[in-house]
Amino acid sequence: MALDKLFSESIVNRDDHVVLGCKLRPLSLWHATLLELINSPLWHGNRGVTITDLRLATAICSGSWPEYRIPSGLALVWWSLKTRKANLAFEAAKFSAYIRDFYAPPMLWEKELEKANGPQLCSLPQPLDMAAWLIRNGLSEDRSWSMPIGMAHWYYVAFARHRGAEIDLVSPGEQEAIEQVKQKRLK
Repeated sequence: MALDKLFSESIVNRDDHVVLGCKLRPLSLWHATLLELINSPLWHGNRGVTITDLRLATAICSGSWPEYRIPSGLALVWWSLKTRKANLAFEAAKFSAYIRDFYAPPMLWEKELEKANGPQLCSLPQPLDMAAWLIRNGLSEDRSWSMPIGMAHWYYVAFARHRGAEIDLVSPGEQEAIEQVKQKRLK
């Protein structure tokens, strides 16, 4: 049986990602939460990216759980001067490559949800739900929030399956067929 390429991608990552002169740490649930919190276009792709967006995302992803480093005062002025002539498109592309390197969750078949009767519970934010599940299954809080995000997703799915959840992963062969269909649509 072939090893899932998304799984492989989740455990084999580069450690040399540098954007705007800052070394980025492995993309984690913590970073994803902060990028989500600021509605970063580098995370969502929902609008054009500005140098300020890139500086903020870079500052977040160069920090570690449970801290984040947002330059302020003289440090912000210095960093702004240092990066004012940066090639935004080139640096944003490097940040996108960083996300692609680490964000490789398993591909799952979506099931049709049955309509539930009775009151609906509010769902937890996904990063919190994942971190809580990882902690419940024996990983430390620090490890759960700071491990590479792709790996966190794979552990989350594996733990859920071991606990009896009915989760159907898309097989490597099915992933290849899906990719071929996508390529045909682009032609």
